[in-house]
Amino acid sequence: MALELPAGMKLELAKLEQDALLELWDIDLTRLTSVRGTQGIMYRLHNGVNEKGESVVWKGQTYQPYPIKGSGFENTVKGTSNRPTLTISNLFGLITGLVNEFDDCLGAVVCRRQVYANNLDPVNFANNANPKHNVNNEIVNYYVIEQVESLSVEVVRFKLAVPTELDGLLLPARMMMANTCQFIYRSPECGYTGGAVADEKDQPTADPKKDKCSKCLTGCAMRNNTRNFGAYIAIDKL
Repeated sequence: MALELPAGMKLELAKLEQDALLELWDIDLTRLTSVRGTQGIMYRLHNGVNEKGESVVWKGQTYQPYPIKGSGFENTVKGTSNRPTLTISNLFGLITGLVNEFDDCLGAVVCRRQVYANNLDPVNFANNANPKHNVNNEIVNYYVIEQVESLSVEVVRFKLAVPTELDGLLLPARMMMANTCQFIYRSPECGYTGGAVADEKDQPTADPKKDKCSKCLTGCAMRNNTRNFGAYIAIDKL
């Protein structure tokens, strides 16, 4: 199911300011199976457009303009996180459709990327050039959809949890947990067969001899291979 805004509505989303800190959202339903037996897909969304009035592109991935907002990501004094909330427009009942198809989207992995606008891919700018382009300048956090907090004809609010705070929530097998993948890099289970990307510390490299897996989810993300991340959420509770 595609999440696509009418052309007129895209113009209502704010264009980027050069020093703005953006929130880019990866919503991964690829490990979920619908009531019809079909596999979910990855949605990449951003509440805005680039300076050309087009979808934001980060690390070669396109983030469709769609009303979406996160809140409650602050840490508590006890060191545990609050339960953040992800609010998404329910335009034309699109999110209702996903909720009904995928059992409230329970267990879907949400990646929140914070990126400065002036570090985005050159294609985002009018002259297709950006001397400040920096693929390493981002903050990445992962969450899991714990429940649908509210659903209306206007918006859907999902309650999120970090993988280590799921309080016994049952998730599909081979779902993500703390950053410790069990698979051998480039094995059939890993599934990655592309070129050199990064070393064991997730530092970018084009040298095949230095290309190693960090065993972290960030390493999978750099290779666009998160669907094969070989770890589990709260395995002791499954």
